[in-house]
Formats: sequence, C-alpha cells, structure tokens
Amino acid sequence: MKTSRLFTLLLAFMLPVLATAADKNEAKAITMVAYEQGWLDSNGTLALKNNTDDTVVSVSYQLTYLDMSGNPLDYKDFTSDVEIAPGKTKKVDIPAYEHNRHYSYYKSEAAITNSQRFKLSFKLVSYEAKGKGVSKTSSMDDADSGDEEVYDDDESDGTDSVWTVVGGFALAIFAIFFVLGIVVGVYVLVAVMAKRRNRNVVGWLIVSFFLSPLLTIIILLFVGKADKDEDI
Repeated sequence: MKTSRLFTLLLAFMLPVLATAADKNEAKAITMVAYEQGWLDSNGTLALKNNTDDTVVSVSYQLTYLDMSGNPLDYKDFTSDVEIAPGKTKKVDIPAYEHNRHYSYYKSEAAITNSQRFKLSFKLVSYEAKGKGVSKTSSMDDADSGDEEVYDDDESDGTDSVWTVVGGFALAIFAIFFVLGIVVGVYVLVAVMAKRRNRNVVGWLIVSFFLSPLLTIIILLFVGKADKDEDI
C-alpha cells in the first residue's frame, strides 16, 4: 500500500518533466543547421532540417538578428514552401538582411572595410506536414516570451531533444530503484532488529507493514531484547 503511494507520487513528479520534454521536442521539429550571407549577397541561404517522421511541405519561422554581443537588432517572419523528407535537410533562400548596407553573417565573407556583422536567433512558429495540415509549436503560443534559441553552427542539430526525453525516462527509472532500495532496506532493518532482540521476525514484519517500518523500529528500540521463551 505504502509502496503504491510512493509510485503515485513519483509519477506525479515525473509527468511535468516528460511534458516539458515533449514541448521541447515539438519546438525542435524543424531546426536551422546553417546560414550563409556574404556582404555582396542579395539573398541569405539557410538550411532547415526536418526532425519529424513526416514529410514537411511548409515552414513558418521567425529570425531575430543580433549584433556580435547578442543584442537584438531586428526580427522578421518568414514562410518557406519547401518539401523536406523526414530526417533530411533542405536549403532555402530568403532576402538578405540589410543588403544595401553590406551586412554579412558573422561566419560568411565580410567587407574589407566598414564590415557589419550579425548573428541569428531562430524560432519555429509552425510547419505543415504532407496530409496532416499545420502543426503549431509551443513557440507560437509564447511568441513574445523571448525564448528564442541563438543559433550557432556548432550547436546540436535537434537531437538534444531526444536525449532530453531519454534522460527523463532514465531519471524516472533511477528514482524508482532508489525508492525501492530505501523501502526494502527499511524492512530488512526491521527484520534484523527483531532477530537481534529474539523477537518473531515474521510477526514484526507484519506489524511494520500495517503500522510503518519507522514506527516499528522505534517500538523495537523501546521493547528491548526478549527472553528465549517469548514469542514476540
């Protein structure tokens, strides 16, 4: 009975963790894995990866342009009608940021003089899968939260969300075994104390099941050692 209560409490604790992991996984359904814009380019080129199990035919997203210190300069919303197979990456062209002023992405070719460099923050808004309509991500409902991810070419390509789910399950399994270890250990302690005090081990284990192991341990401390002819 008490063990089932512990499992119920543990499950209630883990559900928000798993729900958060699911939200993160949805927000990572489409990720940007690369961007290019030289100082003479009229278009920027970004690579979008489909991390879902469906073929994506349209992606809506928001790009926030940042200075080299990470301060926001501007933002723009885009919708790219592009077909991306599951697990694959496709490049799409978008209008270059501040083309007339020769801005360039910080990892692309820059002007020799008066170079203006920027970084990017990518936020997925929604995407449309073939035959499934539009899927709105959590970032759509929280568009003004400032929760964008600053993109860097060295960052993960979205598989980190999978590891978040795996880590959540691993944590749950570890917690279950940890709780089981404590429960079993307490009952073993009751049995050891009863045996050393010449008490009936089975009888005191039954008492501990109905009362509680901790209360039984306290009682055994007070009742002391029994004579050989005593039953309990």
